[in-house]
Amino acid sequence: MKMRTLFTSACVTALLALSATAGFATNVLTNNDFETGNLTGWQVFGLGSNSAVTVVATDNGPSAGGTRCAFMDNHAEALGLTLKQSTATGTAAPGLVYWSFDLKLGQAALGGVFFVQVFAEHTGGGIVATSGLLGNYSPSGWATYAGSFMAPAGTDFVTIQFMANTGANVGSLSTMYVDNVRVEQEPLVPNEASTWGGIKGLFR
Repeated sequence: MKMRTLFTSACVTALLALSATAGFATNVLTNNDFETGNLTGWQVFGLGSNSAVTVVATDNGPSAGGTRCAFMDNHAEALGLTLKQSTATGTAAPGLVYWSFDLKLGQAALGGVFFVQVFAEHTGGGIVATSGLLGNYSPSGWATYAGSFMAPAGTDFVTIQFMANTGANVGSLSTMYVDNVRVEQEPLVPNEASTWGGIKGLFR
């Protein structure tokens, strides 16, 4: 009985250590919640007289605290307005890439759509894997979306981009609030001593 108790205690301790290392990934994005009050860390493509990306100081998505979010406002015809961030080289590796973000629709009409993409990339080699084209999103109120995909060998950074695209129709528009963007990763191969097989092996 004493040996069984010791074994159980050791297993619980090891599993707690495993959850502590595998369950708390770090968000690799900069200014993911726009609480700086600006677009630091982000790139914007498709800016024009009828398209803009700004930071709103009076609204916030539901998945984290704060008072700000980004607002993508595209009233130009046949235009792709894109908010994008790529992480630094070395911030990603082969393994599962997790993503999540909060969205709230402003308006979409006459061909206006909203999509998101997440890429695993290799420096000098381009895109090696992708989440696929996510959307068309049109939440009437704040909603949180999440998912994952497997990054293959060669991955060393990741990119996420939000696309408020309009059609060629006169009056086409796409506007969306974006907040609390997260990109995290769990290593593909955990330390063997932290797996259940490794734990049992300690007692053979």
